Amino acid sequence: MSNPNLIKPLVLFIEDADYLAELGSHILERLGVEVVICLTAEYAISFMEQNRLPDLIILDIGMPGMTGWEFLDIIKKYQETKTIPVVVTTAYGDATNRLIGRLRDVDRYIVKPYKPEELQMVVRQILQM
Repeated sequence: MSNPNLIKPLVLFIEDADYLAELGSHILERLGVEVVICLTAEYAISFMEQNRLPDLIILDIGMPGMTGWEFLDIIKKYQETKTIPVVVTTAYGDATNRLIGRLRDVDRYIVKPYKPEELQMVVRQILQM
């Protein structure tokens, strides 16, 4: 039996397509994690400034306004956020974007469309579940 007093791992799901964010949230909630959907990178930064820091960030890079890469540049500047694991989910599967991800220390790079099991497996591995 699980202990209801334990704090669930917190995952920020940053995705501008609300239907994809909802789908991803449902996929991850099945693992027993708490998911907060952020439809913009700006909202994700605001959330992180005002709440507990996430244990993991799922990040779309092709967003209007602040891109995922710009968001990563910001969080990697600060001691308290630079070690948060980041999984990039994107339709951009080309070698250039994958290289950019490696250079920005992303933990995983998942190309859309992905299978729910793939996302769950990556999250389990990173959160050591």
